[in-house]
Amino acid sequence: METTTYSPPWWKWVVMMASFFALLIGSTVSYCAGVVHVAMLDYYHEDVTVTAWLGSLFASMFALTGPIASLVINMFSCRTCVMLGGVLQLVGFACSVFVTDMRWLFLTYAILVGLGEGLVYTGSIVILGFYFRDQVSLVTGVGMAGVGMGTFFLPPLTQYLLDNYGLKGCFLFLGAIAFHAAEFGALMRPSNLETELAVSAKSGKSVCQRILTSLCGRCDRVGEMFHPAFLLLLLATFSFSVGNFISYLFLPDIFIKQGSSPQEASFLFSMVGIGGALARLLGGFAANDPNIGPSVLFSGTYGVIATIDFFIWPMTKTMVGKVAYAFMFGLYASVGWVLINPLTLHIVGVRNLASGYGIAMFTSGVGTLVGPPIASVIVEAYGKYQEAFYFAGSMFFVSSVCGLMVVVLKKTQSDVPEEKPDVPELQIQTDGKDHAHHVDEVTVVIMCPSTDHHLSPRASSGKLNPSFQEEISN
Repeated sequence: METTTYSPPWWKWVVMMASFFALLIGSTVSYCAGVVHVAMLDYYHEDVTVTAWLGSLFASMFALTGPIASLVINMFSCRTCVMLGGVLQLVGFACSVFVTDMRWLFLTYAILVGLGEGLVYTGSIVILGFYFRDQVSLVTGVGMAGVGMGTFFLPPLTQYLLDNYGLKGCFLFLGAIAFHAAEFGALMRPSNLETELAVSAKSGKSVCQRILTSLCGRCDRVGEMFHPAFLLLLLATFSFSVGNFISYLFLPDIFIKQGSSPQEASFLFSMVGIGGALARLLGGFAANDPNIGPSVLFSGTYGVIATIDFFIWPMTKTMVGKVAYAFMFGLYASVGWVLINPLTLHIVGVRNLASGYGIAMFTSGVGTLVGPPIASVIVEAYGKYQEAFYFAGSMFFVSSVCGLMVVVLKKTQSDVPEEKPDVPELQIQTDGKDHAHHVDEVTVVIMCPSTDHHLSPRASSGKLNPSFQEEISN
């Protein structure tokens, strides 16, 4: 007989802080790719193109691995996903220490470490949707602020480690730092709703059926996964990812070509990180306001950054303009990462949250991977960076329009059928007694030390136990 446990109501605040710190140290390693890129060129003396593809693959793996993270979450739990991610990053960095041929780093560094980062990122975000269904925008913003803080301190720390311990020593330190995400993942106890959905997913299904359901959502709700609003969200996610990483790739060179020194360009790029940290936190608060909402915020912010990108060349002629552009780019271009989770939850529902978020992140990863090569072709064809930024601005504009259409097409509460957990016979502990809720033929029991008998959750009035009814209604 399977045994499960339930989380107390106050545990959600522990989970929120655990998500913040897991994202802080376990999902920001890819922001060090530029620093490590230079060290790899000096150490391995490989072709620049090969090294660039290694860095590009590593930077995009956190998003490309979204479906794999969804599979782990739906098959096991968010806690398992985050802990596994921390372990994989440690193993990947440790194996990279023994690599003598850079091409092996595609396996140990790009794939293993990148996969681990993706598991930590997706698991830490999705669990907030299970615990905070009504304030998901707000708490996602708090959690994503950890990513912003990580982008501020981790690249300088990586440079310090490279200067003092070399590339191999830096790999060991980064692996040890990222492994601590597993400790915070251990605190992410599955919520009552996540536990119920996991029990429902396992009951009466073969392993193949469970894998298919985990990747694509429930078969009886496939229409929700292909709802026009969700397809528009995927297009918007792809578009802003293309624009984002084109700008991240060429922005330092733009500053240098406009008269800044490399040190000034580094300072200006740190302004992007400061703006991004503020955007992740403030964006969560704004999206949680019912008068604004995530869809309107998504459309508005990317409309602003699209406009700014078309005026980058005159804006960056002075130092004041460069600082203003860098800060505004970080402020407006980073909001989308906060809004993907609440938008996915509103469109596909909590049952398909993990699958939907994984698909959205995979779409983002594709945009991250193909955006820089497309921009490189544009730069080679025209010989200037302005055209690449005009293309990035166009992609931001497409993302803005798609976000505006999501406002019209996304499901409202009246469109979404009431979600009931479909839990098998579930026995939960309340006030020292065992309460059984009979739904199917499988039995899940929590044995209480104070009693060995089973009582019905339904009183003489026929109503469910209040604690169980509250979890269903939420």
